[in-house]
Amino acid sequence: MDVNRSTWARLRLELRVIGIAPPVTALAATLGGAILVIVMHATGADAEHLDLAAGAVLAGFAPFGTAVAASSIVGRDSGAELVMTSTVYRRVLSLRVGLVVVPAALVTLLDAVVFRALNAWPAGQGTDGYVLVWAPPMLWLVALAMLIAIGLRSPGAASGLIGGIWLAEYLMRRDILDNTVLRAQYMFMGVDTKVPAHEWTVNRIALPAVGIVAVIAAGLLLGRPERFVGSDTA
Repeated sequence: MDVNRSTWARLRLELRVIGIAPPVTALAATLGGAILVIVMHATGADAEHLDLAAGAVLAGFAPFGTAVAASSIVGRDSGAELVMTSTVYRRVLSLRVGLVVVPAALVTLLDAVVFRALNAWPAGQGTDGYVLVWAPPMLWLVALAMLIAIGLRSPGAASGLIGGIWLAEYLMRRDILDNTVLRAQYMFMGVDTKVPAHEWTVNRIALPAVGIVAVIAAGLLLGRPERFVGSDTA
């Protein structure tokens, strides 16, 4: 019982440090997108537009909102982090990111279930799309956002760069798909109906693989947590 009370007290403390903005940012796209798709369905929108809206929420807006929210956590509570070892700092930051990313992932999964039930589903996707449409790009974008925020010591810069990557992938679809390397890192592959099956598989493996590398690199950068004390993390 004492252990449970201690755990909940720790979680409440970390949630206070995080503040309300990151969780709201992470959930806004997923919840707002779900409401939009449900309203479109209720008002008789055609199947094509429903499918496009569902795909945009799952593969685009949910990963982007979660990545921006996660990167905004870097550098908070720097006074307390001054006395932390690198191992403790990594653990604390991982917990804080998890408190934002895990709820966003669960809500996105719920979105996928609801969209499927409404027949608002990316064309060509089966039941594996419940996870594979959104999870690889979410891991990829969150990991890159964290690496940039930690490397530059600036969540603001991370948000801007991640926004640029997201927009470039959306607007430069044809150029990206024509390039073998960039195609493997195309986050919207899950809602592209003209991509061969083997390229879809490569893409769904390559995105989380790069995400894992980015997480490892970010962990290495956290070996000197004092870098964040007194720095401009705006």
